[in-house]
Formats: sequence, C-alpha cells, structure tokens
Amino acid sequence: MNHKRTLIGVVMAATVLVSLFAVVSSAASVSGTTMVNTGPAVSTTYYNGKTSVFAVDSKGALWNTSIFGGSGTWTSLGGVCTSSPAAISWGSTTRTDIFVRGSNGALYWKTYNNSAWSPWTSLGGQIASGTGPAVSSPAAGRLDLFVVGTDGALWHRTYAGQSWTAWENLGGKVTASPAAVAGWHTADVFVRGTDGAVWYKYYSNGWSAWQSLGGQLLAGTGPAVSGNYANSITYLGVHRLVVHGTDHNLWLKSAPGTGAIGWTAWGRIGMPPQALSASSPSAQINETGPTIISVTSTSGNVWFSVHMSTNGTFDNWNTWNSVGNAP
Repeated sequence: MNHKRTLIGVVMAATVLVSLFAVVSSAASVSGTTMVNTGPAVSTTYYNGKTSVFAVDSKGALWNTSIFGGSGTWTSLGGVCTSSPAAISWGSTTRTDIFVRGSNGALYWKTYNNSAWSPWTSLGGQIASGTGPAVSSPAAGRLDLFVVGTDGALWHRTYAGQSWTAWENLGGKVTASPAAVAGWHTADVFVRGTDGAVWYKYYSNGWSAWQSLGGQLLAGTGPAVSGNYANSITYLGVHRLVVHGTDHNLWLKSAPGTGAIGWTAWGRIGMPPQALSASSPSAQINETGPTIISVTSTSGNVWFSVHMSTNGTFDNWNTWNSVGNAP
C-alpha cells in the first residue's frame, strides 16, 4: 500500500433499494450453511454481557445467535447480504448496529433497540465486491464506519447524534474487508494492502499516515481486531490483531500501548477442528476482558474461542466451540 499515491475519486452513489432486503419469512426458506467466503461478526452488549454472533447464510439472509447470555437459538434478520457483516454495541445500552453489503453493492444498516430490530436502511455508496464494512464506536452515540470503495481506497463516514456525515476518502489500496476499533484513538483501522501485509492508520485530531504491521494474509481475507472504547466498563488498553495467514492458520499480534510501538511479533494460535474457509475472522473484547475470536469453517460452521488472559501472549486459549451454522 502506497500512502503517497494520488487518491482516486469514486462515486459513492446512494441507491435505495429497500425491496432487495425483504425479510426471510421462515427458517425453512434458507439453507443450512453460511455463505461461501463470508465470516461471522461478534458483538458484546456491555449492559448485560450478552455476546451475539452474526452470520450470512448461503441465500444471503443475515442470522444471529448468542454464545453468552442468551438462548443460543439462530434467528433470521432477513436481507440479501453479499459480504461478511460488521456489528457493534454501544457501551452501557442494549443497542446493537449491524452493517452489510447488499446485492446492489450499497451499504445497509439495521439496529436493535428497545427489544426490537429496525427495518433495513440503505446508506448508499458502492462497496468493492468481495469486501464488507467495518465499524467502531469511541463513545455511546457515535459510530465510525469504514468500507472499501470500487476504486480500492478506504472510505469513512461518521454517525453522531442523528445523522451521518458525507463519505470521506482515506486513500490507500485495500484488498480485503477492513477492521476497526476505538480505544487508543478516536478510531483505529486495519486493512490488507496490495503486498498482503496489514496496514494501519488512526484518527486523533486528524488522520495519521499509513503504517505497516507486517504479516501475510490469505488473499481475500482481512484482519480482525479486538478492543473497546475508553468509556466502557473495563477498557484494558489492549488491542489484539488476528489474521488468516497464507498458511491457512490463525496468527495474532498484540499491543498493550497506544499504537504501533509496543506490538508483539506475530504468533500462531490454536485452530478449530475443521479447516478455515477463505474468510476474515472476527474478534471482540467482552465486558470482563477476554477476547472472543470467531471464524467460519469450510463446512459452513461458525466457531469461537476465548482468550482468558488480559496480556498479549498466544497461550490461554480455550477449546474451540461450534455454534453451528445459520439454519
């Protein structure tokens, strides 16, 4: 990725095709596996400790289930999704926000609040095929959203209060779905560059230059990053970066500080008993500190593992657990 290159313009047209997001009416109308080359999203509600997993089935409908603090039953959220989802919860509330790429290439948004899900809403734009969105939240009521445009650049917009800002071009040449987190800065975003390595930039009174964190990611897969914002219940100041390597193993890089200084070397971590699909992993720190990693396997199953330590080591991973697949 060359952060000095001339930025290429892109038309982020807002096309509202809500009819494409018709809700699936019954479990019988969807298949029993996740969509090929899509990964899950993990979100923890700090209000009650409920951790939810979101996955796209082979027909494009979005489903969710809970792995902690819920029933564990898969529930359809409908839609016609063409990417891995992104999910975020806001601090000490029960609100959850979900983002996906729709069948028309635009970004779609759905929220959970007051015990009910909203309809799907188009946020427009044109997202590169094979990539999905990323989202982070530095404080309740604010969201930072990142997508890869059809020009390969990273694009950003912010939700604050009741409205979204215009799309902002952050440059770069991105080759897979991004990952984002808040904590050290207002927003930290991680991508796979044209060299296959992880590249990183952050916002703190302005956007930083791109920095390389090395590694080699499998083509078509993006990084995952765990962390939580500074106003949450137990902000630990730890970011854990997880990638799907070219050797088809999961690799971890961790930093306890405030940026690229202090990152550990890459270390290989444990694997689920089934081979990984060619999809991006998901990572999330829950309200008590452990990192939850979730992946999909070639069978279409969704798996998760928990890092019980709050340090940056590669050990202390629990056994991988299957939550099955979107029904």
